[in-house]
Amino acid sequence: MKPWILDLCSGFGGASEAFANHPHWRVIRIENNPQLAHVAHTRLLDINHWMDWLPALIDEMGCPPKLIWASPPCLEFSMAFNAPKSKAAREGRDFEPDFTILQSCISIIGIVKPKFFIIENVAGASLDFRPYLGEWSQRIGPFFLWGEFPHLHVGEEFEHTKTTNDVWNDNPLRSNYKAIVPLEISEAFLDASMRQTTLEDWI
Repeated sequence: MKPWILDLCSGFGGASEAFANHPHWRVIRIENNPQLAHVAHTRLLDINHWMDWLPALIDEMGCPPKLIWASPPCLEFSMAFNAPKSKAAREGRDFEPDFTILQSCISIIGIVKPKFFIIENVAGASLDFRPYLGEWSQRIGPFFLWGEFPHLHVGEEFEHTKTTNDVWNDNPLRSNYKAIVPLEISEAFLDASMRQTTLEDWI
């Protein structure tokens, strides 16, 4: 039976794209935005109601996922000028991010117990995530990674910023475009996972 990766808050699916292109892996992407329903392997489901769909999904796939990638929406953790945290700081207001989706992702990981998992977010999440996940494990450009996973190797020539995939302000999916995980990072996760895969992982 082929192993599979569960891509939570998947957006355009960049984090799991290398797995989707690989013949030995299956991919399930979980997203709640109907405008992203066209992305291959995407299921429109509510992360915060994961108990309603996770058991049935595991039963459908025949086994739990070997890997989990989660990219909770970064808006409330971002330090960008127009992000809520930055606005509150300029106005002298207290601001408490909403951790509901992060907590749901952590709960799913705790139940599934995948071989490896990554929770990805922006630099501004470093302090916010610390009580839940400790210090980040690896940084690749603007992508901060928490979790349990082998070190990801990307080429020295890799360059990426949060403006690489930026689009016009009036695009309703602008934040999703900016948050796309590059194929190089997905390929690095695939390579690291395959290098540490044993025979029982394919059963």
